Amino acid sequence: MKTKVKSRVLIYTLLGIGLIALFLPLYLTILNSFKETRQITKGFFDWPAPFTLDNFSRLLEDGIGQYFGNSLVITIFSILFILLVIPMAAFSVSRTMERKRSFQFLYLFLIIGIFVPFQVIMIPITSLMSDFGLSNKLGLIILYLTYAIPQSLFLYVGYIKTVIPKEMDEAAAMDGCGKFKMYFKIIFPMMKPMHATVLILNALWIWNDFLLPLLLLNKDDTSWTLPLFQYNYQGQYFSDFGPSFASYVVGIISILAVYLIFQKHIISGMASGSVK
Repeated sequence: MKTKVKSRVLIYTLLGIGLIALFLPLYLTILNSFKETRQITKGFFDWPAPFTLDNFSRLLEDGIGQYFGNSLVITIFSILFILLVIPMAAFSVSRTMERKRSFQFLYLFLIIGIFVPFQVIMIPITSLMSDFGLSNKLGLIILYLTYAIPQSLFLYVGYIKTVIPKEMDEAAAMDGCGKFKMYFKIIFPMMKPMHATVLILNALWIWNDFLLPLLLLNKDDTSWTLPLFQYNYQGQYFSDFGPSFASYVVGIISILAVYLIFQKHIISGMASGSVK
Protein backbone atom coordinates (compact mmCIF):
# COMPACT_ATOMS: atom_id res chain seq x y z
CA MET A 1 0.00 0.00 0.00
CA LYS A 2 2.80 2.38 0.91
CA THR A 3 4.55 1.55 -2.36
CA LYS A 4 1.43 2.51 -4.35
CA VAL A 5 1.12 5.79 -2.45
CA LYS A 6 4.77 6.60 -3.07
CA SER A 7 4.48 5.79 -6.79
CA ARG A 8 1.38 8.00 -7.08
CA VAL A 9 3.13 10.86 -5.30
CA LEU A 10 6.08 10.49 -7.65
CA ILE A 11 3.86 10.39 -10.73
CA TYR A 12 1.84 13.46 -9.71
CA THR A 13 5.04 15.30 -8.78
CA LEU A 14 6.52 14.63 -12.20
CA LEU A 15 3.24 15.63 -13.88
CA GLY A 16 3.18 18.84 -11.86
CA ILE A 17 6.75 19.67 -12.86
CA GLY A 18 5.90 18.96 -16.49
CA LEU A 19 2.79 21.16 -16.29
CA ILE A 20 4.81 24.03 -14.85
CA ALA A 21 7.48 23.60 -17.54
CA LEU A 22 4.79 23.78 -20.24
CA PHE A 23 2.72 26.68 -18.95
CA LEU A 24 5.30 28.89 -17.27
CA PRO A 25 6.78 30.22 -20.56
CA LEU A 26 3.25 30.88 -21.88
CA TYR A 27 2.27 32.66 -18.67
CA LEU A 28 5.42 34.83 -18.68
CA THR A 29 4.96 35.71 -22.35
CA ILE A 30 1.38 36.87 -21.78
CA LEU A 31 2.33 38.64 -18.55
CA ASN A 32 5.17 40.62 -20.11
CA SER A 33 3.13 41.57 -23.17
CA PHE A 34 1.13 43.91 -20.90
CA LYS A 35 4.19 45.58 -19.38
CA GLU A 36 6.44 48.36 -20.57
CA THR A 37 10.00 47.41 -21.50
CA ARG A 38 11.27 49.30 -18.44
CA GLN A 39 9.11 47.10 -16.19
CA ILE A 40 10.23 43.92 -17.94
CA THR A 41 13.92 44.67 -17.40
CA LYS A 42 13.34 45.58 -13.74
CA GLY A 43 11.06 42.69 -12.81
CA PHE A 44 10.56 39.95 -15.38
CA PHE A 45 8.29 37.92 -13.06
CA ASP A 46 6.42 40.89 -11.56
CA TRP A 47 2.76 41.68 -12.19
CA PRO A 48 2.18 44.56 -14.68
CA ALA A 49 2.02 47.90 -12.86
CA PRO A 50 0.50 49.70 -14.63
CA PHE A 51 -1.34 47.29 -16.91
CA THR A 52 -0.88 48.61 -20.49
CA LEU A 53 -2.09 47.80 -24.01
CA ASP A 54 0.44 50.12 -25.66
CA ASN A 55 2.49 47.17 -26.95
CA PHE A 56 -0.45 45.87 -28.98
CA SER A 57 -1.26 49.37 -30.25
CA ARG A 58 2.31 49.73 -31.42
CA LEU A 59 2.12 46.39 -33.24
CA LEU A 60 -0.97 47.58 -35.12
CA GLU A 61 0.83 50.78 -36.06
CA ASP A 62 3.80 48.78 -37.33
CA GLY A 63 1.56 46.70 -39.62
CA ILE A 64 1.25 43.37 -37.84
CA GLY A 65 -2.23 42.98 -39.34
CA GLN A 66 -0.77 42.53 -42.82
CA TYR A 67 1.66 39.82 -41.72
CA PHE A 68 -0.99 38.11 -39.62
CA GLY A 69 -3.20 38.07 -42.72
CA ASN A 70 -0.37 36.59 -44.83
CA SER A 71 0.10 33.76 -42.32
CA LEU A 72 -3.65 33.21 -42.13
CA VAL A 73 -4.06 32.97 -45.92
CA ILE A 74 -1.06 30.66 -46.35
CA THR A 75 -2.14 28.39 -43.48
CA ILE A 76 -5.80 28.16 -44.55
CA PHE A 77 -5.11 27.41 -48.21
CA SER A 78 -2.31 24.96 -47.38
CA ILE A 79 -4.62 23.05 -45.01
CA LEU A 80 -7.47 23.08 -47.54
CA PHE A 81 -5.26 21.56 -50.23
CA ILE A 82 -3.81 19.03 -47.77
CA LEU A 83 -7.29 17.89 -46.67
CA LEU A 84 -8.53 17.76 -50.25
CA VAL A 85 -5.66 16.01 -52.03
CA ILE A 86 -3.98 13.68 -49.51
CA PRO A 87 -7.08 11.80 -48.22
CA MET A 88 -8.14 11.13 -51.81
CA ALA A 89 -4.69 9.78 -52.67
CA ALA A 90 -4.63 7.73 -49.44
CA PHE A 91 -8.00 6.14 -50.21
CA SER A 92 -6.85 5.16 -53.69
CA VAL A 93 -3.54 3.76 -52.42
CA SER A 94 -5.07 1.85 -49.49
CA ARG A 95 -7.68 0.15 -51.67
CA THR A 96 -5.29 -0.73 -54.51
CA MET A 97 -1.88 -1.45 -52.97
CA GLU A 98 -2.80 -5.04 -52.04
CA ARG A 99 -3.60 -5.86 -55.68
CA LYS A 100 -0.97 -3.82 -57.50
CA ARG A 101 2.71 -3.69 -56.64
CA SER A 102 3.04 -0.33 -58.37
CA PHE A 103 0.83 1.24 -55.69
CA GLN A 104 2.88 -0.42 -52.96
CA PHE A 105 6.01 1.09 -54.47
CA LEU A 106 4.30 4.48 -54.81
CA TYR A 107 3.22 4.38 -51.17
CA LEU A 108 6.70 3.46 -49.93
CA PHE A 109 8.29 6.04 -52.23
CA LEU A 110 6.08 8.80 -50.84
CA ILE A 111 6.33 8.00 -47.13
CA ILE A 112 10.11 7.59 -47.27
CA GLY A 113 10.16 11.37 -47.41
CA ILE A 114 9.60 11.29 -43.64
CA PHE A 115 13.22 10.24 -43.22
CA VAL A 116 14.74 12.89 -45.53
CA PRO A 117 16.04 15.89 -43.52
CA PHE A 118 14.92 19.23 -44.90
CA GLN A 119 18.50 20.53 -44.76
CA VAL A 120 19.49 18.01 -47.44
CA ILE A 121 17.07 19.40 -50.03
CA MET A 122 16.85 23.00 -48.81
CA ILE A 123 19.19 24.56 -51.39
CA PRO A 124 17.92 22.58 -54.45
CA ILE A 125 14.29 23.31 -53.55
CA THR A 126 14.96 27.03 -53.12
CA SER A 127 16.78 27.17 -56.45
CA LEU A 128 14.03 25.20 -58.21
CA MET A 129 11.23 27.40 -56.88
CA SER A 130 13.18 30.48 -57.94
CA ASP A 131 13.66 29.10 -61.47
CA PHE A 132 9.90 28.49 -61.78
CA GLY A 133 9.07 31.96 -60.47
CA LEU A 134 7.41 30.53 -57.36
CA SER A 135 9.33 32.39 -54.68
CA ASN A 136 6.03 33.73 -53.40
CA LYS A 137 3.01 32.72 -51.32
CA LEU A 138 1.70 30.36 -54.00
CA GLY A 139 5.03 28.54 -54.12
CA LEU A 140 5.07 28.33 -50.33
CA ILE A 141 1.58 26.75 -50.29
CA ILE A 142 2.70 24.19 -52.91
CA LEU A 143 5.73 23.28 -50.81
CA TYR A 144 3.65 22.89 -47.67
CA LEU A 145 1.34 20.51 -49.52
CA THR A 146 4.35 18.58 -50.81
CA TYR A 147 6.06 18.28 -47.43
CA ALA A 148 2.80 17.25 -45.75
CA ILE A 149 2.38 14.23 -48.03
CA PRO A 150 4.68 11.64 -46.33
CA GLN A 151 3.36 11.86 -42.77
CA SER A 152 -0.26 12.63 -43.67
CA LEU A 153 -0.44 9.87 -46.28
CA PHE A 154 0.96 7.38 -43.77
CA LEU A 155 -1.67 8.36 -41.19
CA TYR A 156 -4.57 8.35 -43.63
CA VAL A 157 -3.70 4.98 -45.18
CA GLY A 158 -3.39 3.40 -41.73
CA TYR A 159 -6.70 4.93 -40.65
CA ILE A 160 -8.58 3.77 -43.76
CA LYS A 161 -7.24 0.23 -43.48
CA THR A 162 -8.03 0.04 -39.78
CA VAL A 163 -11.35 1.86 -39.45
CA ILE A 164 -13.10 1.87 -42.85
CA PRO A 165 -13.79 -1.68 -44.15
CA LYS A 166 -13.95 -2.51 -47.84
CA GLU A 167 -17.53 -3.64 -47.34
CA MET A 168 -18.47 0.05 -47.22
CA ASP A 169 -17.29 0.40 -50.82
CA GLU A 170 -19.25 -2.66 -51.91
CA ALA A 171 -22.43 -1.52 -50.14
CA ALA A 172 -22.17 1.93 -51.73
CA ALA A 173 -21.61 0.39 -55.18
CA MET A 174 -24.70 -1.80 -54.73
CA ASP A 175 -26.71 1.34 -53.93
CA GLY A 176 -25.59 2.86 -57.22
CA CYS A 177 -22.90 5.24 -55.94
CA GLY A 178 -20.05 6.04 -58.30
CA LYS A 179 -16.51 6.21 -56.94
CA PHE A 180 -16.44 9.99 -56.51
CA LYS A 181 -19.89 10.13 -54.90
CA MET A 182 -19.00 7.21 -52.62
CA TYR A 183 -15.78 8.93 -51.56
CA PHE A 184 -17.22 12.38 -50.86
CA LYS A 185 -20.54 11.23 -49.40
CA ILE A 186 -19.40 8.24 -47.33
CA ILE A 187 -15.63 7.77 -47.00
CA PHE A 188 -14.53 11.38 -46.55
CA PRO A 189 -16.97 12.13 -43.68
CA MET A 190 -15.91 8.91 -41.93
CA MET A 191 -12.34 10.23 -41.71
CA LYS A 192 -13.24 13.18 -39.46
CA PRO A 193 -10.91 12.15 -36.58
CA MET A 194 -8.00 11.86 -38.99
CA HIS A 195 -8.92 15.15 -40.67
CA ALA A 196 -8.73 16.82 -37.26
CA THR A 197 -5.39 15.16 -36.50
CA VAL A 198 -3.82 16.17 -39.82
CA LEU A 199 -5.28 19.67 -39.53
CA ILE A 200 -3.78 20.25 -36.09
CA LEU A 201 -0.37 18.78 -36.89
CA ASN A 202 0.03 20.72 -40.12
CA ALA A 203 -1.58 23.95 -38.93
CA LEU A 204 0.82 24.09 -35.96
CA TRP A 205 3.76 23.48 -38.28
CA ILE A 206 2.71 25.88 -41.06
CA TRP A 207 1.66 28.70 -38.74
CA ASN A 208 4.92 28.59 -36.76
CA ASP A 209 7.27 27.71 -39.63
CA PHE A 210 10.16 30.10 -40.08
CA LEU A 211 12.66 28.46 -42.44
CA LEU A 212 10.55 28.00 -45.60
CA PRO A 213 9.10 31.54 -45.51
CA LEU A 214 12.62 32.85 -44.88
CA LEU A 215 13.90 31.09 -48.01
CA LEU A 216 11.00 32.00 -50.30
CA LEU A 217 9.50 35.26 -49.02
CA ASN A 218 12.36 37.24 -47.51
CA LYS A 219 12.95 39.27 -50.70
CA ASP A 220 9.58 41.01 -50.42
CA ASP A 221 8.71 42.29 -46.95
CA THR A 222 5.04 42.77 -47.91
CA SER A 223 4.61 38.99 -48.16
CA TRP A 224 6.28 38.14 -44.84
CA THR A 225 4.50 35.71 -42.55
CA LEU A 226 4.05 36.41 -38.84
CA PRO A 227 7.21 34.49 -37.74
CA LEU A 228 9.26 36.46 -40.30
CA PHE A 229 7.80 39.72 -39.02
CA GLN A 230 8.60 38.71 -35.43
CA TYR A 231 12.18 37.85 -36.38
CA ASN A 232 12.81 41.12 -38.21
CA TYR A 233 10.84 43.13 -35.67
CA GLN A 234 12.93 41.79 -32.83
CA GLY A 235 16.06 42.63 -34.78
CA GLN A 236 14.88 46.18 -35.37
CA TYR A 237 13.63 46.79 -31.83
CA PHE A 238 15.83 44.38 -29.94
CA SER A 239 15.95 46.44 -26.76
CA ASP A 240 12.18 47.03 -26.79
CA PHE A 241 10.89 43.77 -25.34
CA GLY A 242 7.27 44.80 -24.76
CA PRO A 243 6.11 44.81 -28.40
CA SER A 244 8.12 41.63 -29.05
CA PHE A 245 6.27 39.75 -26.32
CA ALA A 246 2.97 41.15 -27.59
CA SER A 247 3.71 39.80 -31.08
CA TYR A 248 4.38 36.36 -29.59
CA VAL A 249 1.01 36.44 -27.83
CA VAL A 250 -0.77 37.28 -31.10
CA GLY A 251 0.84 34.26 -32.76
CA ILE A 252 0.25 31.89 -29.84
CA ILE A 253 -3.40 32.70 -29.15
CA SER A 254 -4.48 32.18 -32.76
CA ILE A 255 -3.09 28.70 -33.22
CA LEU A 256 -3.96 27.72 -29.64
CA ALA A 257 -7.63 28.38 -30.41
CA VAL A 258 -7.46 25.99 -33.39
CA TYR A 259 -5.84 23.32 -31.23
CA LEU A 260 -8.45 23.63 -28.47
CA ILE A 261 -11.28 23.29 -31.01
CA PHE A 262 -9.96 20.09 -32.62
CA GLN A 263 -7.81 18.51 -29.88
CA LYS A 264 -10.51 16.04 -28.76
CA HIS A 265 -10.12 14.19 -32.08
CA ILE A 266 -6.33 14.06 -32.26
CA ILE A 267 -5.73 11.09 -29.92
CA SER A 268 -8.24 8.79 -31.61
CA GLY A 269 -7.00 9.82 -35.03
CA MET A 270 -3.34 9.26 -34.21
CA ALA A 271 -4.04 5.90 -32.55
CA SER A 272 -6.08 4.60 -35.47
CA GLY A 273 -3.88 6.01 -38.21
CA SER A 274 -0.61 4.54 -36.96
CA VAL A 275 -1.72 0.92 -36.48
CA LYS A 276 -1.35 -0.64 -39.91
